[in-house]
Amino acid sequence: MSISIGGNDTEHTSSTCNDYDPTQYVFLPMAYTVVLCIGLPGNAIAMVVFLHNGKIKKAIRIYLINLTFADILFNLTLPLWIDYYFNGGNWNVLNGSVFSEILCRVAGATYYLTTYSAITFMMLISVNRHYTIQMSKSRLPLNTRQGALATCIITWLVWICCAVPSLVERQTFQTSRSVTKCFEDFSGSQSYSYAMIIYVSISFLVVLASYISIMKNLSLPLSRSRGAHRRLAKAMVLGMLLVFVICIAPYHLTIVAWVASRTSSVGCKPLSILDVMHRINCALLSLNSCIDPVIYCFSVKRFRTDLLKIWHKILRWVPLHEAIHEGQVSHIRSSSFTSS
Repeated sequence: MSISIGGNDTEHTSSTCNDYDPTQYVFLPMAYTVVLCIGLPGNAIAMVVFLHNGKIKKAIRIYLINLTFADILFNLTLPLWIDYYFNGGNWNVLNGSVFSEILCRVAGATYYLTTYSAITFMMLISVNRHYTIQMSKSRLPLNTRQGALATCIITWLVWICCAVPSLVERQTFQTSRSVTKCFEDFSGSQSYSYAMIIYVSISFLVVLASYISIMKNLSLPLSRSRGAHRRLAKAMVLGMLLVFVICIAPYHLTIVAWVASRTSSVGCKPLSILDVMHRINCALLSLNSCIDPVIYCFSVKRFRTDLLKIWHKILRWVPLHEAIHEGQVSHIRSSSFTSS
């Protein structure tokens, strides 16, 4: 069971079908390339900032690290899909090898594992910010270091278990034109798409409720809570809310109708508005991993300060080594001149 990552399997049913789609084989891989070039270094830098002092005491930092890790894993799958779509939807990675099938399963399962893990961590971050702003004396387990660690471990285990069917079932098939498709089998995908929509809807409502709660708290006297702290929490949850609206919601609003149109099609089918919308929504879904580092810059306490500190350390280190190297070269030249 799988849901296509922007794919189209009409060629599986007809040898005369010309299913070339520029939104799938040009726009989508180009969008993935941009996301990879921005998202991977951005999240790698964010991970360095979160881990640089080696002291991870707060629950919020644990959730942010796990969200960043999910985004990095997501970005690492993109080169495979970029190659796949630029090659006209032909899975030629390690072609003819048993590892080709295994890699297809791992790439597809990881794509969805990281997507929905990231959605879970965004929801947990929003809940954490909500209860932190409430300044309640009762310590919610999710807001303790041990509770956050346990919650993150459970989150990964749950989504890994959800990815198991994609890992154990065959995910590649050959068309009549000897083109190898990957993760484009739609059988049994409709019920899975309903489950995805329900989960995303619940997550969105939790994030929205957290944002509304924080906004209400902002109207309280500053004596109830530190003003700067509340504003940062508001910025973070607002960022998560925008990610849901811009990146996550469009994909899930059309996925059921799109999957239904794929499973009901027989033979060739002309490109529909649903197909075009699906490719665009896949690109928007991947954009999530680029936006998260931007959110950190404006909502994580000391993020920009720590980033500047790391940058200054790098700048101090590089000239030092360049000076040593130049000194060595100068010494060699002077010795050569003296000896001559």
